[in-house]
Amino acid sequence: MKKFFHDYSYNIVKMFVNQFAISIFGVSLTLATTQAHIESSGFDTFTLIVSILAVIFYLYLIYTLAWEIGAKDKISVDVGKKNYRPHLGILLSLFANIPNILAAIIYAIATILGSEPMLFVVRLIATLLQGMYFGIITAVSIPIGDAYIQLNSLWPTFFIMVLPAMLTSWLAYFLGHKNFRIFSFLSRKTLEENSNKAKLK
Repeated sequence: MKKFFHDYSYNIVKMFVNQFAISIFGVSLTLATTQAHIESSGFDTFTLIVSILAVIFYLYLIYTLAWEIGAKDKISVDVGKKNYRPHLGILLSLFANIPNILAAIIYAIATILGSEPMLFVVRLIATLLQGMYFGIITAVSIPIGDAYIQLNSLWPTFFIMVLPAMLTSWLAYFLGHKNFRIFSFLSRKTLEENSNKAKLK
């Protein structure tokens, strides 16, 4: 485990920093679109679209980072410096999402306890941590009993929001290790640069 953090702590922190940056961006976009369309009957749809685009951009950043890690590790595996771990991508994302998971757990506990002040504070923190989903969880409501409840009022929502990043990181690392490119920017030059870096270590 010590070696794991030595090798990947920077990447884990970078994943979280990317998340926080896009979170602020997502919250800002959602608030802006809500303000601009507050009197429009279709504002929920517009807000939802903007939020989905923010999520896609966030997952794109996660994908590129995890792909590069996988491509770099492939070189080390090929020369015998590392063992191949196909699920490393999801493990990296798991550690990067620890603040989100803790917030989700606390929110679930607050829901069980029925503590309204605690619910408000934790919901605010959880939403700010993953603000790219802000528009989605406020614009979408689901029927429960005789009422429609917004997603941001349901504790499972904050656990579910962690899954796309973890799955994207897992897939990207796997594809990077296989040198399978989905996007054009993942060029041969990237792999060659990773190879040179690995040989210098």
